[in-house]
Amino acid sequence: MSAWDTVGRLFENGAKIRWSCEVSASHHGDVDLKRIIEAKGADYVLINKKPPCRFPGCPGLVTFADYSRVYWRKLETLSDRDDEWWTFNDQRRAELKALGWRMEMGKWVAPKEEAPR
Repeated sequence: MSAWDTVGRLFENGAKIRWSCEVSASHHGDVDLKRIIEAKGADYVLINKKPPCRFPGCPGLVTFADYSRVYWRKLETLSDRDDEWWTFNDQRRAELKALGWRMEMGKWVAPKEEAPR
């Protein structure tokens, strides 16, 4: 992490930061850096942050990526080479499964609602 990764610096440079949900591919959008600066300060960093998805009822967490260049980059420093990454992902998988979600063909599928009786 460096000063270049703060939301203030990203905003100054006109960075295009997008968020996406780990659970639903249709839950994504642009990040309002100015709003984050107002709420958290210009020195706030989005790297490795995983806030809850803003869609009501969605149990997913959000990740951030910088789409300012030809090749986008995730705003994360952890990878599958790190024990922390595996621990976090195992925990998230267990949490989602406990909520009734299941993995099908590499995507999370919501629990089926029971039919009214």
